[in-house]
Amino acid sequence: MDEIKKFCVINSFTYNGQGGNAAAVFSNQGKLEDSIMQNIARQLNLVETVYITESDEERIDFDIRYFTPENEVGIAGHPTVAAFIALAKEGALGAIIKDKYLIKTKDGIKEVSIEERNNDIVVKLKQQVVEFGPIIQEKCKIAEILGIDNNDIMNDLPIQCINTGLGHLVVPIKSLEGLMKVKRNINQLKNLCNLIGVREAQVFCFETKDDTFDIHTRNICPREGIEDAACGIGNAAVGAYLLNNYYSDRKMISIKAEQGYIVKVPCAIDIYAYRERNDIVVQIGGTGKVIIQGDFIISNI
Repeated sequence: MDEIKKFCVINSFTYNGQGGNAAAVFSNQGKLEDSIMQNIARQLNLVETVYITESDEERIDFDIRYFTPENEVGIAGHPTVAAFIALAKEGALGAIIKDKYLIKTKDGIKEVSIEERNNDIVVKLKQQVVEFGPIIQEKCKIAEILGIDNNDIMNDLPIQCINTGLGHLVVPIKSLEGLMKVKRNINQLKNLCNLIGVREAQVFCFETKDDTFDIHTRNICPREGIEDAACGIGNAAVGAYLLNNYYSDRKMISIKAEQGYIVKVPCAIDIYAYRERNDIVVQIGGTGKVIIQGDFIISNI
């Protein structure tokens, strides 16, 4: 017999109610088998599909799992925003929304904060303690793989591996023009990422399309399909990178990143980074809106 599951699609990291990065949310997934969850994600073919269950563990509010069309991932930023937007819209967070929630993911226990701002719900995901990886000295090689000129990359900031949950190569670009020239040479990029132990690259510059933002970023992931319009974990890596390498005299920073213009889907990501003892901690935040609600019929998928 067919099984029907309610789901919605949320655009996360919207800007003035527009744009955003889509994620499918199943807020009461029950006991779907892993293979079924993977097949659903493959059929929906969004960057990620997220499955939520209420936790039966003390102190944990929800168990959340994240699937790309190809495989399960431990944590993802914009689907977490989408998940809590969906839960709030459904009234699943209760009559009084708490300041903080704990979620269990394949990447461990994560803290999510909720606040209301201008009649919107803003979701903030606290990242793991940042791991600073090696600085990559082969600037010419990186430029070649990204399809840009050597002099498009900034000279006074490093190319560095940063892990805030997925692992990113953060590359500083001099100008917005240079940033928009970056190409996804998938095979070369995949080989590089495997070699240096990251999943993808997050490139950025200080020049922006909109003067209300501080940086413009792009997520350069070695996979087929459309470029990710907004990567929360990648922007967290950039935030940690900037506090460590650019704002090194500050205890904390709060900056706004714009992303997604390259695919004509503008997104806005809030980045908060601060020092905690000898570590750097990052939160990424944003809001979102429901764009699709419906039933998914599970049969022989």
